[in-house]
Amino acid sequence: MVKETEKRSRTVSRRTVLRGAGGVAAGAAVARGRTSALAVPAMQGEEITLTYWHGWTEQWEEMVQYVVDMFHEKQPRIKIEPKVVASDEFLPKLTAAIASGNPPDVVTLFGSTAIPTLADQDAIVPINDLIDMEATTAWVDPNVLKLGQYGDQLYGLSYWAGCYAVLYNKAHFTEVGLDPADGPATIDELDAAAQQLTKRADNGNIDRLGFLPSSDNFWLWGTVFGGNFFDYETQKVTANDPKLVEAMTWYQSFPKEYGADKVAAFNEGLADERAQNLDPFISGKFSMQAQGPWKLGDIRKYTEEGTLDYGVVAPPIAGADGVPSNWTWGDIQIIPKGSKDPAAAAEFVQFTAGVGDPEGYAKRVVWGDRPINIPVSRSVLEVPSFQEVVKNYPGFDVFIDSLLSAKDVGSPPVMPAAAFYNDRLTSTVESVMLLQEEPQEALDKLTEDVQNELD
Repeated sequence: MVKETEKRSRTVSRRTVLRGAGGVAAGAAVARGRTSALAVPAMQGEEITLTYWHGWTEQWEEMVQYVVDMFHEKQPRIKIEPKVVASDEFLPKLTAAIASGNPPDVVTLFGSTAIPTLADQDAIVPINDLIDMEATTAWVDPNVLKLGQYGDQLYGLSYWAGCYAVLYNKAHFTEVGLDPADGPATIDELDAAAQQLTKRADNGNIDRLGFLPSSDNFWLWGTVFGGNFFDYETQKVTANDPKLVEAMTWYQSFPKEYGADKVAAFNEGLADERAQNLDPFISGKFSMQAQGPWKLGDIRKYTEEGTLDYGVVAPPIAGADGVPSNWTWGDIQIIPKGSKDPAAAAEFVQFTAGVGDPEGYAKRVVWGDRPINIPVSRSVLEVPSFQEVVKNYPGFDVFIDSLLSAKDVGSPPVMPAAAFYNDRLTSTVESVMLLQEEPQEALDKLTEDVQNELD
């Protein structure tokens, strides 16, 4: 069952959203709770071109085109025209386009934290009346469906379910005397292995880190430690929950162990996660790293077969009372207010989520023959083509099981300050990792700031 008090995403602050969305013209207002004037059938028999904004770059642009081409093959009437918008500019550009009355017709948001704010500003279209809700509810896993919900409305559907597992380099394990067939199952085991695997130069600089939790996935590790990020009953931010303080203290143990300046210098020297064979895990800079299932495809694509022998384990359990946990976010398809044909856009939204089409969706969720993320529907797990991909990519089954069998699944808090919360949490983690603040005081301040923003 999903704990209603965890959660996350990758977007800009709520104030930025409000600046863009606050001036959206009232003429195209969407009335929540009833059928909108925009909820009209897509034009029948006439070809229409819809502008589609997303933030995927490099190889992932090919993935987007792959999905778009499949949609065009399925039906000839609706043409999708993809456009890449840089992630750091995405929400400001989107809200400005909505305010000007010239928005894209359909959009992918990286994560769901902006949805409550955009919905509050009537800047996006509820899709309840534009799609087959009965089929959608039966198809989409409840943990994923809720990512696109706000109040009593559904505003978007996710391509897939994101999740994490820990990848580890088996050759590094063998090198330091660890069993390569047995990755860490607990945080204590992870810590012990990380110390053995870390390598330093004579001057103390770090050549290789055994493990380092990153600033952008504290939501995951806070959930693993059993922390609560938000109390829905009281509408109170709980970033200073004792379990989250414990998780943040664990984060700070790494710079305290290895030196904050040394860790910072090591991070500065790393290539981007999308740097192909220079990726920090693929290139051996990390012996263990929390990653998503897409990394399995990168390993196959950017290394010679057999040169990187890796293992995959579910996120380790924290403490004696810990339970198997994971965290999901989603890449959410939404329809901005002012879309020229919301019903046609909704057809594409349903298509990307695979509603009622297990065979076709099985090909899209794995980009033909490589993993990307976890299907939104469990029925896809039985499709032979999907099972073949699971078989061909060792560890993909661990990702699937670690999300679908987790006792505790966190997801972004459904409240209008969620994007603001995400930004401030990331900067708080960075401050703690630089030893500029202690975990308790940092999380007390974060709680106060986000609560003030929410109020």
